Amino acid sequence: MKWLFSLLPIAVFCSSLVLAIAVTIQDSRPKMPEAETPKTQSFRWAVNRAMSAAELTQIAKTQAEWSTVATWWKEAVEFMEAVPRSHPRYDVAQEKVVEYQNNLKYALSKAETQAVLPASSNLWSVGSRRIDLIRTQGQPTQESRYDALCQEVLNYGSSTVELNNGIVVKYEDIDRNLRVMPGDEPVPTTLNGDGFSWTIGSSRSEVFEMQGTPDRVTRYDSLRRETLYYGNSTIELTEDKVTGYNNLGRNLRVAIATIPSGSDDEAAGAWTIGSERNDVFRIQGTPTQISLENSMCKEVLYYGNSTIELRNGFVNGYNNVGGNLRVQVR
Repeated sequence: MKWLFSLLPIAVFCSSLVLAIAVTIQDSRPKMPEAETPKTQSFRWAVNRAMSAAELTQIAKTQAEWSTVATWWKEAVEFMEAVPRSHPRYDVAQEKVVEYQNNLKYALSKAETQAVLPASSNLWSVGSRRIDLIRTQGQPTQESRYDALCQEVLNYGSSTVELNNGIVVKYEDIDRNLRVMPGDEPVPTTLNGDGFSWTIGSSRSEVFEMQGTPDRVTRYDSLRRETLYYGNSTIELTEDKVTGYNNLGRNLRVAIATIPSGSDDEAAGAWTIGSERNDVFRIQGTPTQISLENSMCKEVLYYGNSTIELRNGFVNGYNNVGGNLRVQVR
């Protein structure tokens, strides 16, 4: 019997994939111009949500992940139940309701038996960095940048994710295809170093756990900012999250990990104007100092005496006074 349950995630994924392909083919027909309504779109929304649930099922390990899988199957069931009798795939929808309900029961049973661990890095949330959103959600179907407003909008079909200075601030899951953590629980960032270090985006408690008690703390309540002093080094926090630091005393346990991007910059081993933040870190390494100036939509990375200026998460300028920047203008 155990071997039967072990095959369930694979069977679920294959079944949902076949259905998604069929829906994609059917949806490729010309659409009428009238506005979409929940009833007319409930079948497509159910399939989108089921696909996300099936894919997360393949890699789910924590209670948070299995709880999310269960939430998504529950939503998929509700959408399928809302499919009207007039829908051309009504009969299929009724079959899928039963299938999805079984998958929901399986996910709930897994959630009950898994250990309570930190939130999943296979999901993203408000507060996640752009790199973690792309890693989890994949490349968007459309990107729109508004550097003067420090804003970027990524489209995944009809769903949208809005970022401010490279950080997710809000989203709208119109197509029910966003792999966002349900509720307000924050998701750990990819840039969490090696587990023994903190990084940009780490919480106040994580810094204290790894760095110890600071020598001095200065708070700016009106700005919701705080500066932690460790000898000659400082760590800047905004709303209890690390937004910058200065490792002047070389005593900060800061580390910035990255993920492969497959970009031209990465292949060339050099970054340029317009390069993404992640590529700069992959090529240049962990900065000695990071300064975030939200009001100016600017982030400055310091490598010794040299600086790299980012606007909205992309290189906008630099000063290679130290001769140590791996930059190539092209």
